[in-house]
Amino acid sequence: MTTATILPMADYAADNVGAPAPTLNSGLANRLLTRSPLHAWWGHPRLNPAWEPTESEAFDLGGAVHDIVIEGRTDRIRIVQADSWRTKEARELRDAARAEGMLPLLPEQAAAVLAMAGPALAAIEMSPDLAGLGELDPEQTFVWQDPSSGAWLRCRPDWVTRDRSIILSFKTTSSSAEPAAFAKTIMNFGYDLQAAFEIAGVEAICGTRVTSYVWVVQEVQPPYAVSLVGMSPEMRHYGLSRFDLAVSRWADCLNNDRWPGYPTRICYVDPPSWAMAALEGME
Repeated sequence: MTTATILPMADYAADNVGAPAPTLNSGLANRLLTRSPLHAWWGHPRLNPAWEPTESEAFDLGGAVHDIVIEGRTDRIRIVQADSWRTKEARELRDAARAEGMLPLLPEQAAAVLAMAGPALAAIEMSPDLAGLGELDPEQTFVWQDPSSGAWLRCRPDWVTRDRSIILSFKTTSSSAEPAAFAKTIMNFGYDLQAAFEIAGVEAICGTRVTSYVWVVQEVQPPYAVSLVGMSPEMRHYGLSRFDLAVSRWADCLNNDRWPGYPTRICYVDPPSWAMAALEGME
């Protein structure tokens, strides 16, 4: 079974994607590689009986931005008329909205989210490198089985072109969207691994080659500046190499039902080179 379907985000997050086994996505894969298999197990909705969906102001804002910018919809947004979430009444209205599957926002948050859509879409439309992009399919869920390990995988690209040759990923940042600055964000948050999952999923299901992967990066403060950051061949190789490693480790843990945490042996650490250099400069 390999599929590309449109699913509610809640089903995707809960791994209700129709696969016969728990699936691995990029977020859990990055957690597995940068922390431990135990952390990946804990964060998986079909493995950890105590798993609960994450609810936070950041998730509400992120969901609202994605709904408006990527899908052009505002029906999930519920504006709570309050200055902040400090009052009990505001928090009760917020929690009630979440319980109904809505995204609660304060008036100033809603205004900012609505203001972001124009610059983000204009950046895509005005780029000469994206001329002739054509229709984009938003937020489809791709589910497939890795042929080497047998592991089931899932991803949810923000936009994919109809010919499945280009993937666009929309990212917001509270710091700088300047490309060199965002390169650090890619490494810090594992966006290379997310790109690798999406490339692998689209190619596995559609049988086409993804020739370009582009991050559409937007700052969350006015003037909501946007940059377009492409995935270089070197970054693609790096991400896909980490993808292979994560999938292999995941399959091994799942098949053996063994989810180790950090090493049980004492790990001795050295001061980093920059700290030593700083110390030498003070002598």
